[in-house]
Amino acid sequence: MRKILIVLGIFILSSSISHAQADCTDTPPDGLQPLAAYSIFYTNYQNGDYEFALKYGRWLSCAKPEAMEGNPRYSLARVYERLTKIYEEVGRKKEDPTVKAAYLDTAIVLYDEALEMFGDDSEERYDIHLRKGRFFLANYDFIDDGLAKAYAEFQNMFDLNAEKTTQLGNGYYVQVLLDFYINRSMKQEAQSLIDQATPFASAKTLTYLDDKQKELLGTPEEQIEYYGAILESEPDNLEALNAMASAYEQLDNQPELAKIRRKIHELNPTYDSALELAKIERGNANYTQAIRFYKEALDKSTTDEQKKMRNLDLAAVHTSDDQLQAAKRYAQAAIRIDANYGQAYIEMSRIYATAITDCTSDRKLEPKDRMVYWVVLDYLNKAKRVDSSVTNTVNNLISTYEPVTPTSEDKFLTLNLKNGDTVTIDGSVMSCYSWINETTTVR
Repeated sequence: MRKILIVLGIFILSSSISHAQADCTDTPPDGLQPLAAYSIFYTNYQNGDYEFALKYGRWLSCAKPEAMEGNPRYSLARVYERLTKIYEEVGRKKEDPTVKAAYLDTAIVLYDEALEMFGDDSEERYDIHLRKGRFFLANYDFIDDGLAKAYAEFQNMFDLNAEKTTQLGNGYYVQVLLDFYINRSMKQEAQSLIDQATPFASAKTLTYLDDKQKELLGTPEEQIEYYGAILESEPDNLEALNAMASAYEQLDNQPELAKIRRKIHELNPTYDSALELAKIERGNANYTQAIRFYKEALDKSTTDEQKKMRNLDLAAVHTSDDQLQAAKRYAQAAIRIDANYGQAYIEMSRIYATAITDCTSDRKLEPKDRMVYWVVLDYLNKAKRVDSSVTNTVNNLISTYEPVTPTSEDKFLTLNLKNGDTVTIDGSVMSCYSWINETTTVR
């Protein structure tokens, strides 16, 4: 009862915005003209003399003049904005907690009135929710369930403009709202907030949202259970499918991961989805399917970097599948895109080394076979010459292949060659090398 009496003494509360209030008057205090009364209110507000400004502020909130003759910049919405601050600042200085709470309650009434009067304008409504939320957050100790009310205002802001709220304050409002939901086990609200905020989040906020997503869903098994239920009713829900893929990846469940990735690719075939499937199939040694998806990724590539890397992938998979001539074409395509791509030259050396292995699969290595290793070494030396980042890898490979090149005895007695001679590796060496058609130097 004491609190109610104090509130009534501070400000005549109204549950509606009607202009007519029993104790309100159109006449300003002290017989002043409206412009003079407003000027005193504004001047004292600017000077921080809130108690004195309040005398005239009460009249403004009762009479609610929508215009002020002689002041074209007058705005009733700004009057309400200043009045809420006045009641908040005056209330903070009151030592009696009941009096303090009464002033704050009056500020809340003014916020509610402002929403009714000016809320048709979406920007104005957004700003009022923002100020009201900050008000609750700053004074929650003196307001019943003040924190929950603050976060309700932040949610109102988000509902009005998700993009603006996500980016406001470097993501502050979304972050504190998400923390509030997670701390109170409001998983559905938290998930909805993450889903809606993600498209608008900065890199820093995205990291925060990702961390909270993991905290929210817990273990991969819990994620699978959560998103699995969604997919039962919405089997084409890409967001749920991507989340399931992430969970299966964490569990290293390759069969299920492959199924989910295929579904994602079927619904929304992209460069990334094709590449993910290619990697999965390659890891399973399913080279036919890996080649299929690498080709899709190559077709969807938009940059030279992507194109050279996918060409190299195709070269490597064709080599693994023993399709050496096709492998050579893709490796050469990568080199045409970037003549300084050391990995592509290494792949060329691997292709030719594999050719030697294939040609000698049912017989011993002969001096003519050994000549092909000179071409292998040519590509390895070219790799480190154009790309210093591969030097260590190349040196290790060179140490493997150099000992199997033709010996001095092979060159003199069998091959009839001397150092510095030029030879061509093609069908004249052996039929199985006819497709190589590379020239090298005896050494």
